Amino acid sequence: MKTFQHPIFDEVYFYEKLNSTSKQAAKLIEDQTAQGNFLIIANEQTGGIGRNQNHWSSPLGGIWLTAALYGLSVSSNLTIFTGISIHKALCELFPAIHENLKIKWPNDIYLKDKKLVGILASHNQAEKYHLLGIGLNSNVENIPEEISETAISLSQFLQQEIENEKLITKIFDNFASELPEFIEGNLDIKYFNQHSLLEGKEILLDTDFDQFEGICKGINKRGAILIELKSGMIQPFYSGTIINWIKTN
Repeated sequence: MKTFQHPIFDEVYFYEKLNSTSKQAAKLIEDQTAQGNFLIIANEQTGGIGRNQNHWSSPLGGIWLTAALYGLSVSSNLTIFTGISIHKALCELFPAIHENLKIKWPNDIYLKDKKLVGILASHNQAEKYHLLGIGLNSNVENIPEEISETAISLSQFLQQEIENEKLITKIFDNFASELPEFIEGNLDIKYFNQHSLLEGKEILLDTDFDQFEGICKGINKRGAILIELKSGMIQPFYSGTIINWIKTN
């Protein structure tokens, strides 16, 4: 991993241990140390950050990285686009997991109904950088007990060691090849909906204003989740947290 390179990145920084790859990326931008697109990779994070500032367990063996993308002309849906790129990479490299691998709106990938990947995007508008954090439980030997019911390790599921460098390369190959279409506003919603964890399920969405319950009808071309409310109206939501989902008959 120390020698990892990819054409989409001008620089790659590798660390054995960091508090957070996203914090390190922000520091390099603030200090004007890094130029152009760059990637931060750590073997281990002690203070990994998930959505809503939640702690993200990041032990040895997993993939913990932040991609800093300069001047990217997108304003939303970066997590959804990245989720599609990662899902495709995983299915291409490990066909055996295809039926059990699902994308959860807006920023997770689940394997056998347990979280395998988390994605976090932020935008530093002043410095013209998008930060894209990815956490993937690839070769994590022991999922911490407190999240063992909700998280899963790819290597344990497949009973084989994962080549992290090969997987990262495939993810960013997909990301780079489909980025021009995405920048043009073409989000692959058909692929997302085909592999959605939530579509057809009764879900509870928590927004900043209220909670909404209904049947998930996929996402629209702008990346909003579509919920059929009890009134029968299908309502798009552009942000929020899914706090419960139940498979319907």
